Amino acid sequence: MEQSLAPQMLLSLKVLQAPIFDLQEMVRAELDSNPALEIDAPDIEIPVAGLFERDDHSGITIDGEKHQFMLDSLTAGKTLQDHLLEQLSLAGLDAPDRAVAEILIGSINDDGYLQLDTGSLIQTAPEFPQERFEKILSVIQGFDPAGVGARDLKECLLIQLRAAGKETAPEFEIVQNHLDRIGAHQYKQIAHEMGLPAEKIQQLAGTIAALDPKPGRNFSGDRTEFIIPEITVEKKAGVWSVTRNRTPYPRLFVSQKYLDLLQDKTVPPETRKYIRNKIAQSRFFIRSIDQRQETIYRIAVEIVNEQKDFLEEGVSALKPLTMKHIAGKLGVHETTVGRACAGKYIATPQGTFEFKYFFPAGIPLADGSLLSNTAIKDALASIVRSESRRRPLSDQRITDELARQGIYIARRTVAKYRDQLNILPARLRRQISVTHNKRR
Repeated sequence: MEQSLAPQMLLSLKVLQAPIFDLQEMVRAELDSNPALEIDAPDIEIPVAGLFERDDHSGITIDGEKHQFMLDSLTAGKTLQDHLLEQLSLAGLDAPDRAVAEILIGSINDDGYLQLDTGSLIQTAPEFPQERFEKILSVIQGFDPAGVGARDLKECLLIQLRAAGKETAPEFEIVQNHLDRIGAHQYKQIAHEMGLPAEKIQQLAGTIAALDPKPGRNFSGDRTEFIIPEITVEKKAGVWSVTRNRTPYPRLFVSQKYLDLLQDKTVPPETRKYIRNKIAQSRFFIRSIDQRQETIYRIAVEIVNEQKDFLEEGVSALKPLTMKHIAGKLGVHETTVGRACAGKYIATPQGTFEFKYFFPAGIPLADGSLLSNTAIKDALASIVRSESRRRPLSDQRITDELARQGIYIARRTVAKYRDQLNILPARLRRQISVTHNKRR
Protein backbone atom coordinates (compact mmCIF):
# COMPACT_ATOMS: atom_id res chain seq x y z
CA MET A 1 0.00 0.00 0.00
CA GLU A 2 2.79 2.40 0.84
CA GLN A 3 4.35 1.82 -2.56
CA SER A 4 1.07 2.69 -4.28
CA LEU A 5 1.23 6.12 -2.72
CA ALA A 6 4.30 7.17 -4.72
CA PRO A 7 3.31 9.88 -7.23
CA GLN A 8 4.62 7.89 -10.19
CA MET A 9 2.74 4.76 -9.07
CA LEU A 10 -0.48 6.74 -8.65
CA LEU A 11 -0.05 8.21 -12.13
CA SER A 12 0.52 4.75 -13.61
CA LEU A 13 -2.65 3.44 -11.92
CA LYS A 14 -4.71 6.40 -13.14
CA VAL A 15 -3.44 5.94 -16.70
CA LEU A 16 -4.35 2.25 -16.53
CA GLN A 17 -7.84 2.82 -15.16
CA ALA A 18 -8.89 5.80 -17.28
CA PRO A 19 -11.25 5.16 -20.22
CA ILE A 20 -9.78 6.23 -23.53
CA PHE A 21 -11.38 9.69 -23.65
CA ASP A 22 -10.33 10.41 -20.07
CA LEU A 23 -6.83 9.33 -21.05
CA GLN A 24 -6.85 11.81 -23.92
CA GLU A 25 -7.77 14.52 -21.42
CA MET A 26 -4.89 13.41 -19.18
CA VAL A 27 -2.56 13.71 -22.18
CA ARG A 28 -3.81 17.23 -22.86
CA ALA A 29 -3.25 18.24 -19.23
CA GLU A 30 0.24 16.75 -19.25
CA LEU A 31 1.12 18.56 -22.48
CA ASP A 32 -0.06 21.82 -20.93
CA SER A 33 2.08 21.39 -17.81
CA ASN A 34 5.19 19.67 -19.20
CA PRO A 35 7.12 21.48 -21.96
CA ALA A 36 9.46 18.50 -22.36
CA LEU A 37 6.59 16.36 -23.64
CA GLU A 38 5.57 16.71 -27.28
CA ILE A 39 2.95 15.12 -29.47
CA ASP A 40 2.93 13.95 -33.06
CA ALA A 41 -0.25 13.89 -35.10
CA PRO A 42 -1.91 10.48 -34.63
CA ASP A 43 -3.90 8.58 -37.23
CA ILE A 44 -7.19 9.09 -35.45
CA GLU A 45 -10.36 7.62 -36.90
CA ILE A 46 -12.71 9.19 -34.39
CA PRO A 47 -14.49 12.53 -34.84
CA VAL A 48 -11.61 14.84 -33.96
CA ALA A 49 -11.03 16.55 -37.30
CA GLY A 50 -9.18 19.79 -36.84
CA LEU A 51 -7.99 18.94 -33.34
CA PHE A 52 -4.32 18.88 -34.33
CA GLU A 53 -2.96 21.78 -36.32
CA ARG A 54 0.49 22.43 -37.72
CA ASP A 55 2.39 25.50 -36.57
CA ASP A 56 5.24 26.67 -38.80
CA HIS A 57 7.40 27.52 -35.82
CA SER A 58 6.86 24.66 -33.36
CA GLY A 59 5.70 21.65 -35.29
CA ILE A 60 2.47 19.95 -34.19
CA THR A 61 0.32 21.85 -31.71
CA ILE A 62 -3.07 21.24 -30.14
CA ASP A 63 -5.93 23.60 -30.76
CA GLY A 64 -7.12 23.90 -27.17
CA GLU A 65 -10.61 25.20 -27.94
CA LYS A 66 -11.31 22.44 -30.46
CA HIS A 67 -9.95 19.82 -28.09
CA GLN A 68 -12.19 21.03 -25.28
CA PHE A 69 -15.17 21.17 -27.62
CA MET A 70 -14.56 17.54 -28.54
CA LEU A 71 -14.36 16.51 -24.90
CA ASP A 72 -17.51 18.43 -24.02
CA SER A 73 -19.36 16.80 -26.90
CA LEU A 74 -18.37 13.28 -25.92
CA THR A 75 -19.93 13.06 -22.48
CA ALA A 76 -22.98 14.53 -20.90
CA GLY A 77 -22.86 14.40 -17.13
CA LYS A 78 -20.42 13.21 -14.54
CA THR A 79 -19.65 9.54 -14.01
CA LEU A 80 -20.45 7.91 -10.69
CA GLN A 81 -16.73 7.35 -10.07
CA ASP A 82 -15.98 11.03 -10.73
CA HIS A 83 -18.70 12.02 -8.28
CA LEU A 84 -17.37 9.69 -5.59
CA LEU A 85 -13.74 10.72 -6.09
CA GLU A 86 -14.70 14.37 -5.64
CA GLN A 87 -16.27 13.50 -2.30
CA LEU A 88 -13.28 11.36 -1.37
CA SER A 89 -11.00 14.38 -1.76
CA LEU A 90 -12.98 16.07 1.03
CA ALA A 91 -13.27 13.03 3.31
CA GLY A 92 -10.07 13.70 5.27
CA LEU A 93 -8.64 10.18 4.97
CA ASP A 94 -4.92 9.69 5.39
CA ALA A 95 -2.88 8.61 2.38
CA PRO A 96 -2.94 4.79 2.94
CA ASP A 97 -6.70 4.77 3.60
CA ARG A 98 -7.32 7.01 0.60
CA ALA A 99 -5.41 4.57 -1.64
CA VAL A 100 -7.67 1.73 -0.51
CA ALA A 101 -10.75 3.95 -0.96
CA GLU A 102 -9.73 4.65 -4.57
CA ILE A 103 -9.51 0.92 -5.27
CA LEU A 104 -12.99 0.42 -3.79
CA ILE A 105 -14.49 3.28 -5.80
CA GLY A 106 -12.94 1.85 -8.95
CA SER A 107 -14.74 -1.43 -8.20
CA ILE A 108 -18.24 0.08 -7.85
CA ASN A 109 -20.43 -0.78 -10.83
CA ASP A 110 -22.86 1.47 -12.71
CA ASP A 111 -25.72 0.55 -10.38
CA GLY A 112 -23.68 1.70 -7.37
CA TYR A 113 -22.76 -1.70 -5.93
CA LEU A 114 -19.30 -2.76 -4.79
CA GLN A 115 -17.98 -5.65 -6.88
CA LEU A 116 -14.66 -6.75 -5.45
CA ASP A 117 -13.23 -9.82 -3.77
CA THR A 118 -12.65 -7.98 -0.51
CA GLY A 119 -11.19 -11.06 1.15
CA SER A 120 -8.42 -11.17 -1.46
CA LEU A 121 -7.73 -7.47 -0.99
CA ILE A 122 -7.39 -7.87 2.78
CA GLN A 123 -5.12 -10.92 2.44
CA THR A 124 -2.69 -8.99 0.24
CA ALA A 125 -2.61 -6.06 2.64
CA PRO A 126 -2.16 -7.39 6.21
CA GLU A 127 -1.83 -3.84 7.48
CA PHE A 128 -5.52 -3.44 6.58
CA PRO A 129 -7.48 -5.77 8.90
CA GLN A 130 -11.20 -6.33 8.42
CA GLU A 131 -12.11 -3.61 10.91
CA ARG A 132 -10.05 -0.96 9.14
CA PHE A 133 -11.36 -2.01 5.76
CA GLU A 134 -14.97 -1.76 6.99
CA LYS A 135 -14.23 1.71 8.35
CA ILE A 136 -12.96 2.89 4.95
CA LEU A 137 -15.93 1.33 3.18
CA SER A 138 -18.34 2.99 5.62
CA VAL A 139 -16.88 6.37 4.64
CA ILE A 140 -17.68 5.67 0.98
CA GLN A 141 -21.13 4.40 1.93
CA GLY A 142 -21.74 7.78 3.50
CA PHE A 143 -21.26 9.51 0.14
CA ASP A 144 -23.97 10.71 -2.19
CA PRO A 145 -26.00 9.05 -3.67
CA ALA A 146 -27.33 7.28 -0.59
CA GLY A 147 -26.90 3.52 -0.87
CA VAL A 148 -23.73 3.62 -2.96
CA GLY A 149 -20.97 1.16 -2.12
CA ALA A 150 -23.34 -1.52 -0.83
CA ARG A 151 -22.53 -5.16 -1.39
CA ASP A 152 -26.12 -6.33 -1.81
CA LEU A 153 -29.67 -4.97 -1.97
CA LYS A 154 -30.29 -5.27 1.77
CA GLU A 155 -27.21 -3.24 2.64
CA CYS A 156 -28.13 -0.67 -0.03
CA LEU A 157 -31.59 -0.11 1.47
CA LEU A 158 -30.28 -0.04 5.03
CA ILE A 159 -27.76 2.65 4.09
CA GLN A 160 -30.54 4.77 2.62
CA LEU A 161 -32.73 4.36 5.69
CA ARG A 162 -29.80 5.18 7.96
CA ALA A 163 -29.08 8.33 5.92
CA ALA A 164 -32.73 9.34 6.38
CA GLY A 165 -32.42 8.99 10.16
CA LYS A 166 -34.59 5.86 10.30
CA GLU A 167 -32.13 3.46 11.90
CA THR A 168 -34.54 2.86 14.81
CA ALA A 169 -37.68 2.95 12.67
CA PRO A 170 -39.72 -0.21 11.98
CA GLU A 171 -38.94 -0.16 8.26
CA PHE A 172 -35.25 -0.56 9.15
CA GLU A 173 -36.10 -3.72 11.10
CA ILE A 174 -38.23 -4.98 8.21
CA VAL A 175 -35.37 -4.61 5.72
CA GLN A 176 -32.90 -6.07 8.22
CA ASN A 177 -34.92 -9.17 9.08
CA HIS A 178 -37.83 -9.59 6.64
CA LEU A 179 -36.77 -8.35 3.22
CA ASP A 180 -37.55 -11.65 1.44
CA ARG A 181 -41.00 -11.71 3.05
CA ILE A 182 -41.71 -8.16 1.92
CA GLY A 183 -40.95 -9.25 -1.62
CA ALA A 184 -43.43 -12.11 -1.21
CA HIS A 185 -46.09 -9.78 0.32
CA GLN A 186 -46.20 -11.81 3.53
CA TYR A 187 -47.44 -8.85 5.55
CA LYS A 188 -49.42 -10.85 8.10
CA GLN A 189 -46.45 -13.00 9.09
CA ILE A 190 -44.24 -9.93 9.48
CA ALA A 191 -46.97 -8.15 11.45
CA HIS A 192 -47.30 -11.12 13.83
CA GLU A 193 -43.55 -11.21 14.55
CA MET A 194 -43.23 -7.44 14.96
CA GLY A 195 -46.45 -6.93 16.90
CA LEU A 196 -47.83 -4.41 14.42
CA PRO A 197 -51.06 -4.32 12.35
CA ALA A 198 -50.76 -5.86 8.89
CA GLU A 199 -52.00 -2.57 7.40
CA LYS A 200 -49.06 -0.78 9.02
CA ILE A 201 -46.62 -3.31 7.56
CA GLN A 202 -48.14 -2.80 4.12
CA GLN A 203 -47.76 0.96 4.53
CA LEU A 204 -44.11 0.57 5.57
CA ALA A 205 -43.56 -1.72 2.59
CA GLY A 206 -44.57 1.19 0.38
CA THR A 207 -41.95 3.37 2.06
CA ILE A 208 -39.31 0.70 1.45
CA ALA A 209 -40.40 0.30 -2.18
CA ALA A 210 -39.79 4.03 -2.70
CA LEU A 211 -36.08 3.56 -1.93
CA ASP A 212 -33.66 3.32 -4.86
CA PRO A 213 -32.38 -0.22 -5.48
CA LYS A 214 -29.84 1.10 -8.01
CA PRO A 215 -28.48 4.37 -6.60
CA GLY A 216 -25.78 4.73 -9.26
CA ARG A 217 -28.03 4.64 -12.29
CA ASN A 218 -28.73 8.38 -12.29
CA PHE A 219 -25.07 8.92 -13.12
CA SER A 220 -24.73 6.20 -15.75
CA GLY A 221 -28.17 5.90 -17.30
CA ASP A 222 -28.28 9.29 -18.98
CA ARG A 223 -24.64 9.46 -19.93
CA THR A 224 -23.98 9.73 -23.63
CA GLU A 225 -20.60 8.78 -24.96
CA PHE A 226 -18.82 7.42 -27.98
CA ILE A 227 -17.50 3.91 -27.53
CA ILE A 228 -14.11 3.17 -28.98
CA PRO A 229 -13.03 -0.47 -28.60
CA GLU A 230 -9.38 -0.72 -27.61
CA ILE A 231 -9.25 -4.34 -28.76
CA THR A 232 -10.65 -6.06 -31.85
CA VAL A 233 -11.12 -9.82 -32.01
CA GLU A 234 -11.46 -11.55 -35.37
CA LYS A 235 -11.21 -15.09 -36.67
CA LYS A 236 -8.54 -15.41 -39.34
CA ALA A 237 -7.80 -18.73 -41.03
CA GLY A 238 -9.62 -20.55 -38.24
CA VAL A 239 -7.65 -18.85 -35.45
CA TRP A 240 -8.90 -16.10 -33.16
CA SER A 241 -6.78 -12.97 -33.54
CA VAL A 242 -6.50 -10.19 -30.95
CA THR A 243 -5.53 -6.76 -32.31
CA ARG A 244 -4.85 -3.52 -30.45
CA ASN A 245 -6.55 -0.37 -31.64
CA ARG A 246 -3.75 2.19 -31.60
CA THR A 247 -5.67 4.93 -33.43
CA PRO A 248 -7.05 6.76 -30.37
CA TYR A 249 -3.59 6.94 -28.78
CA PRO A 250 -1.58 10.10 -29.52
CA ARG A 251 2.10 9.54 -30.31
CA LEU A 252 4.13 11.19 -27.58
CA PHE A 253 7.86 11.80 -27.41
CA VAL A 254 10.42 13.69 -25.35
CA SER A 255 11.31 17.09 -26.81
CA GLN A 256 14.67 17.03 -28.59
CA LYS A 257 15.04 20.69 -27.72
CA TYR A 258 15.01 19.88 -24.00
CA LEU A 259 17.34 16.92 -24.46
CA ASP A 260 19.83 19.26 -26.12
CA LEU A 261 19.45 21.86 -23.35
CA LEU A 262 20.24 19.19 -20.78
CA GLN A 263 23.62 18.67 -22.43
CA ASP A 264 24.32 22.39 -22.71
CA LYS A 265 26.96 23.31 -20.09
CA THR A 266 25.98 26.99 -20.25
CA VAL A 267 22.53 26.28 -18.85
CA PRO A 268 22.34 27.19 -15.12
CA PRO A 269 22.24 24.22 -12.69
CA GLU A 270 18.74 25.01 -11.40
CA THR A 271 17.41 25.15 -14.93
CA ARG A 272 19.11 21.87 -15.81
CA LYS A 273 17.55 20.29 -12.71
CA TYR A 274 14.11 21.48 -13.83
CA ILE A 275 14.70 20.13 -17.35
CA ARG A 276 15.94 16.80 -16.00
CA ASN A 277 12.80 16.41 -13.88
CA LYS A 278 10.51 17.26 -16.78
CA ILE A 279 12.27 14.80 -19.10
CA ALA A 280 12.00 12.05 -16.48
CA GLN A 281 8.32 12.90 -16.01
CA SER A 282 7.75 12.72 -19.77
CA ARG A 283 9.46 9.35 -20.08
CA PHE A 284 7.45 7.88 -17.21
CA PHE A 285 4.19 9.20 -18.64
CA ILE A 286 4.94 7.68 -22.05
CA ARG A 287 5.99 4.40 -20.43
CA SER A 288 2.76 4.33 -18.39
CA ILE A 289 0.68 4.63 -21.56
CA ASP A 290 2.72 1.85 -23.22
CA GLN A 291 2.23 -0.37 -20.16
CA ARG A 292 -1.49 0.38 -20.21
CA GLN A 293 -1.81 -0.83 -23.80
CA GLU A 294 0.25 -3.93 -23.06
CA THR A 295 -1.77 -4.82 -19.96
CA ILE A 296 -5.11 -4.36 -21.73
CA TYR A 297 -3.86 -6.48 -24.64
CA ARG A 298 -2.65 -9.31 -22.39
CA ILE A 299 -5.95 -9.38 -20.53
CA ALA A 300 -7.84 -9.46 -23.84
CA VAL A 301 -5.78 -12.43 -25.00
CA GLU A 302 -6.65 -14.36 -21.84
CA ILE A 303 -10.33 -13.43 -22.17
CA VAL A 304 -10.37 -14.75 -25.72
CA ASN A 305 -8.67 -17.97 -24.58
CA GLU A 306 -11.32 -18.43 -21.88
CA GLN A 307 -14.39 -17.31 -23.85
CA LYS A 308 -13.86 -18.92 -27.26
CA ASP A 309 -17.23 -20.66 -27.00
CA PHE A 310 -18.95 -17.31 -26.59
CA LEU A 311 -17.17 -15.94 -29.66
CA GLU A 312 -18.38 -18.94 -31.64
CA GLU A 313 -21.89 -19.45 -30.26
CA GLY A 314 -23.03 -16.31 -28.45
CA VAL A 315 -24.26 -15.44 -24.96
CA SER A 316 -25.54 -18.90 -24.10
CA ALA A 317 -21.95 -20.14 -24.17
CA LEU A 318 -20.50 -17.38 -21.96
CA LYS A 319 -18.49 -19.07 -19.22
CA PRO A 320 -18.15 -17.97 -15.59
CA LEU A 321 -14.88 -16.12 -15.17
CA THR A 322 -13.24 -14.11 -12.41
CA MET A 323 -10.72 -11.31 -12.54
CA LYS A 324 -8.77 -13.23 -9.91
CA HIS A 325 -8.34 -16.12 -12.36
CA ILE A 326 -7.06 -13.81 -15.12
CA ALA A 327 -4.77 -12.07 -12.63
CA GLY A 328 -3.28 -15.44 -11.69
CA LYS A 329 -2.63 -16.27 -15.34
CA LEU A 330 -0.84 -12.94 -15.86
CA GLY A 331 0.98 -12.85 -12.53
CA VAL A 332 -0.59 -9.55 -11.44
CA HIS A 333 -2.94 -8.50 -8.65
CA GLU A 334 -6.69 -8.78 -9.12
CA THR A 335 -7.11 -5.02 -8.65
CA THR A 336 -4.76 -4.44 -11.60
CA VAL A 337 -7.10 -6.45 -13.82
CA GLY A 338 -10.05 -4.54 -12.40
CA ARG A 339 -8.47 -1.19 -13.20
CA ALA A 340 -7.47 -2.29 -16.70
CA CYS A 341 -11.01 -3.50 -17.47
CA ALA A 342 -12.81 -0.40 -16.16
CA GLY A 343 -14.48 1.45 -19.03
CA LYS A 344 -12.60 -0.45 -21.75
CA TYR A 345 -14.33 -2.11 -24.71
CA ILE A 346 -13.60 -5.05 -26.98
CA ALA A 347 -15.11 -5.55 -30.45
CA THR A 348 -16.04 -9.14 -31.30
CA PRO A 349 -18.12 -10.88 -33.98
CA GLN A 350 -20.88 -11.09 -31.34
CA GLY A 351 -20.84 -7.32 -30.79
CA THR A 352 -18.88 -4.73 -28.83
CA PHE A 353 -18.77 -5.28 -25.09
CA GLU A 354 -17.22 -3.73 -22.04
CA PHE A 355 -14.44 -5.93 -20.67
CA LYS A 356 -16.35 -6.60 -17.45
CA TYR A 357 -19.08 -8.32 -19.50
CA PHE A 358 -16.75 -11.29 -19.87
CA PHE A 359 -16.56 -11.85 -16.10
CA PRO A 360 -20.00 -13.21 -15.17
CA ALA A 361 -20.51 -15.14 -11.96
CA GLY A 362 -21.36 -18.82 -12.28
CA ILE A 363 -23.89 -21.28 -10.90
CA PRO A 364 -23.10 -25.01 -10.61
CA LEU A 365 -25.08 -27.40 -12.80
CA ALA A 366 -26.13 -30.94 -12.03
CA ASP A 367 -23.13 -32.38 -13.89
CA GLY A 368 -20.71 -30.34 -11.78
CA SER A 369 -19.94 -27.77 -14.48
CA LEU A 370 -20.58 -24.03 -14.12
CA LEU A 371 -22.97 -21.89 -16.14
CA SER A 372 -22.62 -18.12 -16.17
CA ASN A 373 -25.47 -16.06 -14.73
CA THR A 374 -25.52 -14.19 -18.06
CA ALA A 375 -26.29 -17.43 -19.87
CA ILE A 376 -28.95 -18.26 -17.27
CA LYS A 377 -30.58 -14.87 -17.78
CA ASP A 378 -30.57 -15.54 -21.52
CA ALA A 379 -32.30 -18.89 -20.93
CA LEU A 380 -34.84 -17.22 -18.62
CA ALA A 381 -35.60 -14.52 -21.19
CA SER A 382 -36.05 -17.19 -23.86
CA ILE A 383 -38.58 -19.03 -21.68
CA VAL A 384 -40.58 -15.84 -21.13
CA ARG A 385 -40.52 -14.99 -24.84
CA SER A 386 -42.07 -18.35 -25.69
CA GLU A 387 -44.72 -18.38 -22.92
CA SER A 388 -48.45 -18.06 -23.52
CA ARG A 389 -49.53 -14.43 -23.42
CA ARG A 390 -52.82 -15.48 -21.81
CA ARG A 391 -51.11 -17.65 -19.18
CA PRO A 392 -47.66 -16.20 -18.45
CA LEU A 393 -45.41 -18.33 -16.31
CA SER A 394 -44.96 -17.66 -12.61
CA ASP A 395 -41.47 -17.50 -11.14
CA GLN A 396 -41.94 -21.02 -9.82
CA ARG A 397 -42.94 -22.29 -13.26
CA ILE A 398 -39.88 -20.60 -14.77
CA THR A 399 -37.75 -22.21 -12.03
CA ASP A 400 -39.21 -25.63 -12.95
CA GLU A 401 -38.59 -25.07 -16.66
CA LEU A 402 -34.98 -24.09 -16.03
CA ALA A 403 -34.59 -27.24 -13.92
CA ARG A 404 -35.81 -29.31 -16.86
CA GLN A 405 -32.95 -27.73 -18.83
CA GLY A 406 -30.51 -28.79 -16.11
CA ILE A 407 -30.28 -25.34 -14.51
CA TYR A 408 -31.13 -25.59 -10.81
CA ILE A 409 -31.57 -22.21 -9.15
CA ALA A 410 -33.90 -20.95 -6.43
CA ARG A 411 -37.17 -19.21 -7.20
CA ARG A 412 -35.92 -16.04 -5.51
CA THR A 413 -32.93 -16.10 -7.87
CA VAL A 414 -35.31 -16.32 -10.81
CA ALA A 415 -37.20 -13.33 -9.41
CA LYS A 416 -33.96 -11.39 -9.04
CA TYR A 417 -32.79 -12.17 -12.58
CA ARG A 418 -36.25 -11.38 -13.97
CA ASP A 419 -36.13 -7.98 -12.28
CA GLN A 420 -32.63 -7.32 -13.66
CA LEU A 421 -33.94 -8.12 -17.13
CA ASN A 422 -36.85 -5.68 -16.60
CA ILE A 423 -39.37 -8.49 -17.03
CA LEU A 424 -42.60 -7.86 -15.11
CA PRO A 425 -44.09 -10.46 -12.71
CA ALA A 426 -46.50 -12.96 -14.23
CA ARG A 427 -49.65 -11.24 -12.94
CA LEU A 428 -48.60 -7.95 -14.54
CA ARG A 429 -47.61 -9.62 -17.81
CA ARG A 430 -51.05 -11.25 -17.84
CA GLN A 431 -52.81 -7.95 -17.18
CA ILE A 432 -50.96 -6.34 -20.07
CA SER A 433 -51.91 -9.23 -22.38
CA VAL A 434 -55.59 -9.13 -21.37
CA THR A 435 -55.79 -5.37 -21.87
CA HIS A 436 -54.20 -5.72 -25.28
CA ASN A 437 -56.63 -8.45 -26.32
CA LYS A 438 -59.62 -6.40 -25.20
CA ARG A 439 -58.50 -3.48 -27.29
CA ARG A 440 -58.25 -5.77 -30.25
